[in-house]
Amino acid sequence: MPLIVQKFGGGSLADLGRIRRVARRIASTRRKGNRVVAVVSAMGRTTDELTRLAHELSPAPRRRELDMLLTAGERQTMALLSIALTELGCEAVSFTGSQVGIITDRLHSDARIEEIRGDRLRDALCRNRVPIVAGFQGMSADREITTLGRGGSDVTAIALAAVLKAAACELNKDVEGVFTENPHEFPQARFVPEISFGELSELAGSGSEVIHPRACALAEKYRVPLVIRSAFSRKRGSIVKPTKQLEKAFVRALTHSHEIVRINLLDVPRRGRCLHQVITRLAEARIPVLLFSHGSLHGGRFDLTYYLPGRFRDPAAEILGAVAREVGTKGVELADDLASVSVVGPGIGSDPEIMSGTLDTLRQVGCHLAAFSASETRLTAFLDRKDLKTAGAALLGRFRLTGRK
Repeated sequence: MPLIVQKFGGGSLADLGRIRRVARRIASTRRKGNRVVAVVSAMGRTTDELTRLAHELSPAPRRRELDMLLTAGERQTMALLSIALTELGCEAVSFTGSQVGIITDRLHSDARIEEIRGDRLRDALCRNRVPIVAGFQGMSADREITTLGRGGSDVTAIALAAVLKAAACELNKDVEGVFTENPHEFPQARFVPEISFGELSELAGSGSEVIHPRACALAEKYRVPLVIRSAFSRKRGSIVKPTKQLEKAFVRALTHSHEIVRINLLDVPRRGRCLHQVITRLAEARIPVLLFSHGSLHGGRFDLTYYLPGRFRDPAAEILGAVAREVGTKGVELADDLASVSVVGPGIGSDPEIMSGTLDTLRQVGCHLAAFSASETRLTAFLDRKDLKTAGAALLGRFRLTGRK
């Protein structure tokens, strides 16, 4: 029998009614002759509420204790869904990440999976049960509970699909699949029935919340057949396919990030090895750098500018401030009122018409660019947050990404 891994996010499990609906979806998949492993997130906004409670007690709670607290959300969901499935006559059994042998490194709140043993999963499947696995969590080699960071349940689902050699992995979301922009913010965005791993990876890395970037990379690396679909409808969803090299460049979709922070190191001495120190320390803290630029040399000194996701504002500022003091820079400037909008598609980074079209469109609607970056499949404009909605709508229109084809 084919094996399907089905992941359900917190929105699709927000209350008992939705949990029953998810149970019926899983039971229906089983009746079609499939084995199923389900991966679940915490119910609704449970993770946010638990985080809020921790921060009411301490402005900087220890990451270990946060992991112990936050993993309780998924444990609640997995047990309730198992109960609901059993009531439908479909025998189920719930497991935490550690119980199925998800072994991670030791970095609390942003751990990486190193190994999945999966013996208890295979045993449950052999007994014709549906394993319900808590997403987002694992255990280090020294038996510490860890979490996989934001979007970690996607990572759990795809990693399990890879290890179990599943016929498909379904990510069930609150939208019907991939769109040319976030349909909650841009209702005119168009559904994308098929997309390549490369394009999806660029969308995920540039702010799209439809899939976690690490999950997308795992799926491509291990060739996991991937479908992104709605948890609330029977529609087919978006199918993710291997990246193909095409002659013709075109724009597949847009994405954006509401919160971008820019940090400038001013008057850096040339001899200070500042660039190397900053990049190394940010990497050690797993803080992604979206763009950095090196100012022109003046009097043996120069400026360094870094663009980072806004959620890393405080730890990044602390790291850059420490480096600034060590190497003797003039100071640090921080701007956190920025956003980004990205145009994604095959070959667009080397297509002059698409690049000029992007820049012309933003200029015509009065968007001032703080910075601009390009890769083979992505163009990203960094701009004032107040201009984001205008920029997104204008680019959707320019590249005909609205409505039905």
